[in-house]
Amino acid sequence: MKKSPTTSGVVQDGILVYEQDGQKVMVAVDEPSWYTWLETAMSFTFVCTEGTFTAQKARAGNRRGGWYWRAYRRKQGRLLRSYLGKSANLTLSRLREIAHHLAMRSEDTSMRKGVPGQGHGMLQIPISSGAPALLPSTKFTLPCLPLQHIARPHLVAQLERGARQGVAIICAPAGSGKTTLLVEWATSTALPVVWISLDVVDNDPSRFLTSLRAALLCFIRHSDTAGNYQFTQADDDERMLTSFLNDLASLLQQEVVVILDDYHLITEKRVHTALHFLLTHRPAHLHLIIGTRADPPVALSRLRTHGQLSEVRTEALRFVSSEIASLGSLMGITLSEEVRSLLAQRTEGWIAGVQLLLLALRGQADTTAFLRTLRGTHQFLLEYVSEEVLAGLPLAMQTFLRRTSLLERMTGPLCEAVTGQREGHVLLAQLRRANLFVSVLDETETWYRYHPMFSQVLRAQLHRSEPNLISELYGRASCWHEEHGDVEEACEYAFLAGDLSSAASLLATVLIPLVEQGKLDRLNQWLNLLPPTLVAASQELCVASIWMQTWRHPRNKNTPEIVEPMVAHMERLVQAQPWATTAPWVELQSELRLVHALRAFSHHDLVRTITLVHETLRLLSAQRTALSQFISFRLRLILSAAYRASGELIAYEQILLDIAVPQPTETYHPMSLIAVWSLAELYEAQGKLRKTEQLFERISDAFRSYPNLSPVLFAPMYVSKAALLYEWNRVPEAQSCVQQALAIAQGTDLLAAYSSLGLWMQARIELIQGQTETARSFLQQQWPSVDQSWSVGLEKRYLAAIAARLALACDDVKGALHWVATCGIRFDDQLAMPPENQCMFLYLTLARALIAQGRLQANGSPLSQALHLLAHLQDLAARMNFKRWFIEIQMLTVLALQAQGKTKQALTTLGSVLALAEPEGYVRLFVDEGEVIASLLLQISTSPTASSGYIQQILAAIPAKRPALPTPPFHQPLIDPLSVREREVLSLLAHGASNQQIADHLVISLNTAKRHVKHILAKLAVTNRTQAVVRARELHLL
Repeated sequence: MKKSPTTSGVVQDGILVYEQDGQKVMVAVDEPSWYTWLETAMSFTFVCTEGTFTAQKARAGNRRGGWYWRAYRRKQGRLLRSYLGKSANLTLSRLREIAHHLAMRSEDTSMRKGVPGQGHGMLQIPISSGAPALLPSTKFTLPCLPLQHIARPHLVAQLERGARQGVAIICAPAGSGKTTLLVEWATSTALPVVWISLDVVDNDPSRFLTSLRAALLCFIRHSDTAGNYQFTQADDDERMLTSFLNDLASLLQQEVVVILDDYHLITEKRVHTALHFLLTHRPAHLHLIIGTRADPPVALSRLRTHGQLSEVRTEALRFVSSEIASLGSLMGITLSEEVRSLLAQRTEGWIAGVQLLLLALRGQADTTAFLRTLRGTHQFLLEYVSEEVLAGLPLAMQTFLRRTSLLERMTGPLCEAVTGQREGHVLLAQLRRANLFVSVLDETETWYRYHPMFSQVLRAQLHRSEPNLISELYGRASCWHEEHGDVEEACEYAFLAGDLSSAASLLATVLIPLVEQGKLDRLNQWLNLLPPTLVAASQELCVASIWMQTWRHPRNKNTPEIVEPMVAHMERLVQAQPWATTAPWVELQSELRLVHALRAFSHHDLVRTITLVHETLRLLSAQRTALSQFISFRLRLILSAAYRASGELIAYEQILLDIAVPQPTETYHPMSLIAVWSLAELYEAQGKLRKTEQLFERISDAFRSYPNLSPVLFAPMYVSKAALLYEWNRVPEAQSCVQQALAIAQGTDLLAAYSSLGLWMQARIELIQGQTETARSFLQQQWPSVDQSWSVGLEKRYLAAIAARLALACDDVKGALHWVATCGIRFDDQLAMPPENQCMFLYLTLARALIAQGRLQANGSPLSQALHLLAHLQDLAARMNFKRWFIEIQMLTVLALQAQGKTKQALTTLGSVLALAEPEGYVRLFVDEGEVIASLLLQISTSPTASSGYIQQILAAIPAKRPALPTPPFHQPLIDPLSVREREVLSLLAHGASNQQIADHLVISLNTAKRHVKHILAKLAVTNRTQAVVRARELHLL
């Protein structure tokens, strides 16, 4: 019967070619159509650079199993075969791996490093006068390096030193790359190597010793002196080993390294004793390397003490980010930096885990989302852990692993309480010694944790095997932690157990510590998990719920209405006992008054706000509970905001100082950092840079005694400090601060504004470092995030203004003008007193955008609008004594005047700005304006308003950058057009350059520069430089 044309084909260069209906069909391996073809195909030929083979489909011998594939290759009359797997396993990398494997076998690589190959099959070793022992020669064959091998020269070098030292051990869990590292070292070392792959049958002491002697005998027989020597025999293990080592001492004429791989399969005590004897009495020329998942029970400490032991353990074997990227590349997967980071985070560098996840990434449209949501239920992970790690463990140990996998951290008594099994600490220690993905969290070896991927797989197995027990296990963990005083973890496990009543009770207890430690995300998450009835039943949770709403949306006018149902409930409670004076009732009344104060503040009723706060503070003055102190702290923050809104900045500053920098006798409340942020903003607006630095130093000193605080509290301070250091042009220090802030703020939505400000600061630093594309990529990411932010009102507009400001810094005027069209503010708006910092930032961004627009248009309208806006802002800044804003407003006025061609007026204004800026050391405010400011500074360098040293400091920080010389694409409307050189000179004139500066910049003589200027004035029919610039703009020459 004629065979279907689709049942065979040829795969070359990763492309399958077969015939169907007389036509050639081509399919890429790994595509869905490849696997579809395999379902009906019976054979194919595979050709690649690694080798060739013929693949044939076969069915399981019992006929009940499915179909699978085998690979065949014939070499020198010998047929080599290898198992390929089921059709679903036939990836291109798998085919190449098998081709490489068969090619290496065909070259007869067994017993490398001076030991001739023995072929494959059974190796006859005559060790006595009796029948020869039969051992598989593959036991002594150096395995091939995997096709997707990542070289690790630093570990190879470490192993080389260890081998020459005497004894080396590689000890790590399954899938850590132990065997691969051994093979990589064995193929690179100059030392002769004897390889022994151990398995469970080697637990027979005679079998183990036979394997060891057989391998060394093959090596010795091929040395110059051994001839056909046979080892002396003995009746017992020790006498046999003694005779064996005596023989080796006399026969070994050169160094040799014996590698014992997979020693963890050895459990027989007599074999361990034999190894101990061998390590203790080995001849000088004999070196050993042991690859194992667990330390063998031999005296390693003695070898360690005598400097004869080198160790490579789990930490050293973990893949770093660059190695993960290299492996992905070999597997045909390009990894973004974020995906690489996620892989490193999820696997903690565990090589098998990295490989399994990379395989799982194939075919995923969104690899980042896949990794973020991946759990231990993925088939690759389940199969590997089940087959390679758990198989062979006692059932009781497997049960212990599954049930304790629910715990984030473990100690012996906790494990006993959760599992019901005894000797929890002993079991944990056993798991650690066996390298079963358990690590110690403290020096006393009291607390442990599982590898994250390992625990996820165990949890998946628990959900399959004992789903009804899970809630009870979590409940046991909660009770244990509560009994031992760890209320926060008890609360976490109560939520996981679904015991919301207990969770609510525990949360009320741990509420204040959560706030003090800055764990606001966790608090908000837990509150959202509780039904309203449970929240309403607890006065503490009522307070917390209201506070979280006002904290997350401090400027949202709808916030009081959002919490209205909870407020109404609290009012009913208070009305039921109006004269109660116990702390809980006083706190409840105070929280209600605080909400009323917030409502008054949101309606700008500042007098009522201040009155309510003072009354409530008096009510709370007699209370000393943590909750009343917390309410008092928030009341003072509201009071400070009311003073600022009314323009009473001295009172505003004093309240913030009282909160942020308490007296030595007062306890430092961690949430005082909120006041630090506000103080830093105030000092920045007032231009008090040096006072801001002193504040940061004082706060840093005060908080050194609070090591357990959540870093989230410090993120805004790091951002503010980065801005300060950036202004002083201490860029490396600024970058360090902003990177700390961004690392902390990642993953929390409570710091969206500060996070965006930090990202903008980072982008500005990248811009001045010449990394424009990196900064632009931030800009592309930032615009969408503005619409998705939780921020509302002014804060949301502030984020958009940051993106617009960065667009201007990247010369993306179009993007900035899009913001102008949609931002909802105008140049002729009348700002209310006193303007907030964020509001001022918005209008200064608008002024910058109008100046940029004015430089591009002949129409002078945008520049006039900018100057109108700046005059209004200058008046506000002067009235508020906001020196920092005043300086920036004046500097922008200089730019607008210069763009109008009013260079003399611009220079006069610049002189006064420099005089204001020098005492506090402003630098980047001027430097970031680039060549425009530089050209003006060169003309003002002799001005008495600021020291020449200060001006030179600013000039030195401006990078030498030749101004862009535009070449108009349109025809010039001049009878006598300007030459290319004259257009260059005109561009420099527009930047305020003198004749000498033009000559220096263009490398021409002073007379030539003067002649070019004279010709330009004549062609433009004007009499001076300013008129030339104005005329050139009218004609679109600039």
